[in-house]
Amino acid sequence: MNAKLLTTCKTTSSAPTFRRWLLRLHGTILALVALGSALATTIGWMTGAGPFGFMRQNPMVWVGLIQAYLLMTIIAVLLVLGSGQANARKWNVVGALAHCAPLIAALSSLAVFKSMGALGIVRVAIAFHFGWLCLETFAALYPDPSP
Repeated sequence: MNAKLLTTCKTTSSAPTFRRWLLRLHGTILALVALGSALATTIGWMTGAGPFGFMRQNPMVWVGLIQAYLLMTIIAVLLVLGSGQANARKWNVVGALAHCAPLIAALSSLAVFKSMGALGIVRVAIAFHFGWLCLETFAALYPDPSP
């Protein structure tokens, strides 16, 4: 039996295909979550109701959050666009890094969120950002199949 035949077997599911699929999924979900969060914070700021109602008393919180959510929306669009490029791995790195700053901010501010009674909101955010950080890091580090 030919040894070369055994080592050059192609798989139907390759690392580059997984990377592209993950980027498209991540970009779509991130855009929806970021735009939905921007809307929810705006409603909270304007009406004082809902989980973001506390922003009515401190509108500068809204200013910072709306900027962050809209920047994440831009990153989400770039992830989807980057998924179509020949080397998508660099976009998996961008996808992972996009979640570092919000994750660090949330983890370092747990006491603040607790004092505001918003610990539930930040726990969801931590789980969201940590999950995508792990997935994108795995995709970026996963080796390409050998030729």
